[in-house]
This record gives sequence, structure tokens and C-alpha cells, in this order.
Amino acid sequence: MEILELRAQPRTENGKGAAGRLRMQGRVPGVLYGEKLETQPISVNDRELHAVLAREGANAIVKLMIDGGKAHTAIIKEVQRNAMRDGLLHVDFMKIALDEKITTHVGIAVVGEAVGVREGGSVQQILREVEVEALPTNIPDHIEVDVTELPIGGSLRVQNLVAPDDVTILTNPEEMLVSIIPPVHFEEEVPVPEAEEEEVTVVGEEAPSEERGPAEESAE
Repeated sequence: MEILELRAQPRTENGKGAAGRLRMQGRVPGVLYGEKLETQPISVNDRELHAVLAREGANAIVKLMIDGGKAHTAIIKEVQRNAMRDGLLHVDFMKIALDEKITTHVGIAVVGEAVGVREGGSVQQILREVEVEALPTNIPDHIEVDVTELPIGGSLRVQNLVAPDDVTILTNPEEMLVSIIPPVHFEEEVPVPEAEEEEVTVVGEEAPSEERGPAEESAE
């Protein structure tokens, strides 16, 4: 992993309004923190930060050059993004020592086409990152999980991950990583024909009598 230089400026204003003005100027608000270091509000150039992330990934290590201050070796600990656009909202840098192990999260990349997928199933990824411990320069950008041999109903757990020799996975080894779920079949509804109405004859009921004429009335 290469350590890249990234210029930063101190921030003197806080709040949403100040952060919004920085973004309008092409800068990303952030903070630098670490052991025996007072948290420092800073900002970095949006394009330069994008370039670092594109080149070194989520756990990039940088030499943070703060205007008017000293340089700090730091790891990008967290990046907040705009869900609607590819914009960076905020970034956290953690000061580190290159000879001391740290803990961080590493993404899981699913590779291969599973046997179960060729049979009509689909991949369900349950866990998307794991916690690891390693020296800063040994932290991988991601860890791959190969699903090629998984049939429908098959699954892999954290214990099945193969991490580099100098990286320790701290996540519970029993946690489920990925599984192959069977295809979903939808049954077509068969229309039920409407029952024909039958004419019902009532037995024992007298038919209504016709009105009696004048001759019958006089006979009574």
C-alpha cells in the first residue's frame, strides 16, 4: 500500500451552514483524531480525496499535510457520501503509527459463479464487511469469498474466509457470509367458472288466485 500526500486546511467554523459553504467551494469537511491528539476540524480538496480513494481504496493511508501545522500519518476511517450523487459529505482521519496494529473494517467481495446460480438460484450476501486487525500497511482493500462450488441451499461463513497471513479477522467466525437461495416459482391462478343459476320450484305453495269477477261475488 502506497502512502499518498493529501493537503488539508484547518476549519474555524462548524455547523451545517459552514459545511455546506465548504462543499460549494469544492472542499470536503472532516476531522483528524487519534491517541494523544486533540480532535482537529479540517477540510480537504474534493478532487484530491476522490483520487486517493480511487487509487488506494476505503482504507487508504495518507500523509496529511495541514496548513500551518505538522504532517500526520493517518488512515481514512470513515467517508460519508451523498446517496443521490457521487458527492463526499464528510471524512474522518485517524492518526496512526505504521509499526502499531489497528482494527478496522474491510469489505467482502463475492467472486465466481455458483453452481446453484447456474441451476436457477441466486446469491444472497448477508455480511458485507468484517472487522480485522493488522499493521496499517497490511490492511487489504477487500477480502474475496469464492462461491463457485456452492449449490442451491449452500452457504459460507466468516470462518471460510481466507485472509492474508498478516491479517487477523475479528468478526465472529460463525456469522453467515453468503448463501445460494432457490428460485421462487409463482403459481398461476386458475379462474374458477361461475356456477349457473338454477330455477328453483317451490313445492306446496299455492299459486296466487286471480281476482274474482262480479258473477262470483254475487253468488256468495
